[in-house]
Amino acid sequence: MWHWDQGRLGYFQFDALRQISAFAMTHDFVAASREDIEAATGLPFTAGPNKPWRNYARVLKRCLLVSEHGPSRRKIAVPTKVAELLSRPGTVTCDEYFQFFARVFTEPSPASLDWSPGVRYRFPLLFTLRYLLAKRAVLHEPITSLEEILGAYERTGFVGDEPDEAFIEVVGRQEEFEEAGRRAVAQEDPRQARESIQVISQISYLHFEQIVRPGSGAPGFRIILSLDAPHAMSFLGSLRPIQGPMAADRESEIRRLADHFSAGPDRGFEEYLDSAANDVVESGFIEGNRVKKTHLVIERNSGLRKAFFDSRPTPLCDVCSLNTEATYPWAGRVLDLHHLLPLSSGVHIRVSEKLDTTFEDIVPVCPSCHRAIHRFYDRWLREAGMLDFPDRNQAKLVYGNLKAEFSGAVHV
Repeated sequence: MWHWDQGRLGYFQFDALRQISAFAMTHDFVAASREDIEAATGLPFTAGPNKPWRNYARVLKRCLLVSEHGPSRRKIAVPTKVAELLSRPGTVTCDEYFQFFARVFTEPSPASLDWSPGVRYRFPLLFTLRYLLAKRAVLHEPITSLEEILGAYERTGFVGDEPDEAFIEVVGRQEEFEEAGRRAVAQEDPRQARESIQVISQISYLHFEQIVRPGSGAPGFRIILSLDAPHAMSFLGSLRPIQGPMAADRESEIRRLADHFSAGPDRGFEEYLDSAANDVVESGFIEGNRVKKTHLVIERNSGLRKAFFDSRPTPLCDVCSLNTEATYPWAGRVLDLHHLLPLSSGVHIRVSEKLDTTFEDIVPVCPSCHRAIHRFYDRWLREAGMLDFPDRNQAKLVYGNLKAEFSGAVHV
């Protein structure tokens, strides 16, 4: 298994990373006080008698947000290119960042003391993505257990940069991998690996969930990939690790990797989800805006929909109060999910220490109201000269304004 900063899930939430990045652009994290950081980010930065930097430096470095500069007694935290882009609302999507993160996250990581130039390293999160995509593409299976991923990583010995054909060849060994993973979990607590996979499951086509194992009643974890098989195969070929000659020290290596990040994906969402562009036009969005395409992709995530309606099985539209089950009894569930938060902020299932799933920032709406909401958002953003809402409070305020202006008949 691989190392991770366990117990820090909330700090790896995409919205949190954006807030932390914005603070890092104007403040030195090494010298910053707990009060200043908490006021700016809304996150708890407990530090005891020390500055928060001592407890959270590795988290920020692992995410490639900052690196240290200067002599040992006078070091400062300097923001990277990653922090610069994340700090600008609407510039980078959740999928872009976490797919990039999977391509650069190594075991060992330059954020850890056991890293050194020339060390042999692997890409466990990229391995996870590529294994899931290959399994979906070849076996048409969307669900994979945590044990299977851990067993496959152990038994194959893959680095993560192998040809697609190598992943395709091994996915049929899932029973062997499952058994190997169970043995590994019995010997070592998988929490660090589990939490890292949970973090990258903020990617819109992934869904991480806790389950109860049939028969035993023991808890288990699985990952659901919502792409269809052809798109999974296409996307498998686009994910490659970022390698190259290592820098001479850990801080320089963090900066080297961060410099590979850029705004805008190498492959747009329209290239692996054919209907995204049409939905953008139908919703009134400006064609070609990747932030808004991403938002539409996220909202149709099948794993997210199932989890939401399992938790809140309502048939009512949050805007017009249409009872969709009474009006369309033959159609099943026709409600869409709408995110109230900034359009680029990812799946917005809050990752937590207890693996709770909360949905306070998601509302169910009928398809007509959903299109109208997006047009309302588009008008507001255009008039404000912005690509994205600056924070959740502004997004909720705009949604509240839309509901206040709603003049349609209330359905019962």
